Amino acid sequence: MNLTVSVIIVNYNVKDYLANCLNSIQNSNYGGHVEIIVIDNSSYDGSAAMVRERFPAVRLIENDSNMGFANGVNSGLKAATGDFILLLNPDTVIEEKTLSVLTDYMNSHPEVGICGPKILNADGSLQLACKRSFPMPWVALPKLLGLSRLFPRGKWTGRYNLTYLDPDQHHSVEAVSGSFMILRREVLEAVGELDERFFMFGEDLDYCYRTIQAGYEIHYVPDTQIIHYKGESVKSAPYDSVGWFYDAMDLFVNKHFSKTASLLTRTALKTGITARRVSTLLSSSLAQALPVILDVCMVGLAFMIAIPARFGSLSPAIDAYFPVVATYAVFWVAVGGLFQIYSRFVLAYNRAMLSSILGFLLSVAFTYFFKQIAYSRAVLLGASLLITLFIPGWRLVAHIIKSRGFLRKVTVGHSPIFSRPAVIVGAGDEGLRIAHRIGRRPDTGIYIVGFVDPRPQDISTLSSGEGTTASMVGSTDDLDSIVKAHGIRELIFTSDRLDNESIVAMMDKTKHLRLTYRVVPQERDILLGKASVEDVSDFPFVSIEYNLYHRLNVVSKRIFDVVFSVIMLALFSPFFLVLLLRYTQWEKTEFWGREGSRFTAWMTPARNRFFRELPLLLKILSGEMSFVGSAMIPTTVGGTHLICKPGFTGLDRIRKLHVDSDERAVYDHYYVQHQSMAFDVEILIRSVFAL
Repeated sequence: MNLTVSVIIVNYNVKDYLANCLNSIQNSNYGGHVEIIVIDNSSYDGSAAMVRERFPAVRLIENDSNMGFANGVNSGLKAATGDFILLLNPDTVIEEKTLSVLTDYMNSHPEVGICGPKILNADGSLQLACKRSFPMPWVALPKLLGLSRLFPRGKWTGRYNLTYLDPDQHHSVEAVSGSFMILRREVLEAVGELDERFFMFGEDLDYCYRTIQAGYEIHYVPDTQIIHYKGESVKSAPYDSVGWFYDAMDLFVNKHFSKTASLLTRTALKTGITARRVSTLLSSSLAQALPVILDVCMVGLAFMIAIPARFGSLSPAIDAYFPVVATYAVFWVAVGGLFQIYSRFVLAYNRAMLSSILGFLLSVAFTYFFKQIAYSRAVLLGASLLITLFIPGWRLVAHIIKSRGFLRKVTVGHSPIFSRPAVIVGAGDEGLRIAHRIGRRPDTGIYIVGFVDPRPQDISTLSSGEGTTASMVGSTDDLDSIVKAHGIRELIFTSDRLDNESIVAMMDKTKHLRLTYRVVPQERDILLGKASVEDVSDFPFVSIEYNLYHRLNVVSKRIFDVVFSVIMLALFSPFFLVLLLRYTQWEKTEFWGREGSRFTAWMTPARNRFFRELPLLLKILSGEMSFVGSAMIPTTVGGTHLICKPGFTGLDRIRKLHVDSDERAVYDHYYVQHQSMAFDVEILIRSVFAL
């Protein structure tokens, strides 16, 4: 007889993850009744409305404020009627068999009061918290000293997260993760509700401790596994999550060890918790300061190269002008801060390049008014050129490393040069639809290499009338080889050709490849991943503000066009002469300009696009075109209305897409909304790679 399972989910501002979680529960093959209770802790992202609209069978409890995880769970426990109670985080996805496997296991093991499955991170690796021990001094010490990372297989060093145990075998453990914790109703009746003094973190550890004290066992059951996008709710919470965690650990020690443990034990635990809190805060501060430190080092390195190049020796100049170099470093860092390259756009090399140039101009202006710190103009110019290479350069290197799967926690700017090669797993209608969405969005860095499918022989064609050009790469059985052969960095799973068990199995199988995994909920234009919900819908804008038409942007864009068109005309004047001698007949074409205007341009018959369009520099200089703008449309194509000047390059050309008029309008609106000098430079850089 299948008993009732009550699933309790506490949600806070993770609407899309919650929807995916609820879908996975509804797709469960459990034969008994499943009661789903969602407690929304005053989310502002529309979570409650989404549940009411899309999941009317779910019981929704809406709190007026965020009272914490334990408080929310207790609200659900009061309403739950099930024989088994599952505490589940909203940022999880369960297999179809998960509920059946774990309830069957508990029915056959009456001594077990709580159990938990194997839990995978979003990158396919094992989430260590799915089986662990209580933080006794001899257990916590190797964790605090970092020995657990160096020697995870040691019985003492690996005791905290039980890393010495086989993750694919059943084990009796002291605690399982609160992200998925299933318990008997009799445990609830014996142990009671969660302790609401634990606002977030630690409440699961406390409940497991109390359950063992009540005479029940806790088991880790890896016969089924789930995905946990760890920490998504914490990101939206306006509180100090680090402080929460260590406050919870301190509360746990005070609650359970103050009376039973010796003074030495309590002191050791509290000292360890305090030390860990301090080290975490220090490491976080160091991570935030690292880009500043690297930029200061780049400035110093540039002057260390430029000074001996000018004077033949380094030490005399350093002795005399060290304060001057320090002053220059302050200028460059200050300008970098204005460009947000130490906060939001840490690896944005285009912004770093622009801030480096502005830092040079500021340094020149400062030395003009303060002669006492004036330096050799040759040294300042030479160092500035090097700084313009070094400061964006280390970011470019870091970005390349990040695109290979490392440095994933570093924030990057929008529209990276190097696209992330990806395959779509599942070549059904959902796969075709999402491939079309990704390919037509101007701001995504994902490049779809092709499709893999569990049954590629069943796919007769990949044409859905949406212009999808990606091809079938192979079978999911060969996923490991496909990833290595094509340099794949991301797998995008679709829901119509795969079930959750298959998705989890593939993540587990390929976790050693350091991939990013994304899941597309059915009929949604979003990609769920470890750190984000990425919208790939066609036109995701609610309100439009045209940055391009701001007076400052208009003036700066025109100055940029004039200055660089003059420079390029001067640099490439010999090529003009060669082209005149090589081609006696040039192509004359009339194009649409902005707001229905027209202009005539000459182009060469050269095969190379750059040399064919080189004469367009004259049109940029005259103001009829810009370096970056809309597509160039001949007047033979009627009914065209451009909202910005045509450009030497643009968003459609960096992706080599052939777009129709409706899609071009999306690109143009996106460009005029987001235009800035940094964005223009980004597009120009990407155009070089697209040639």
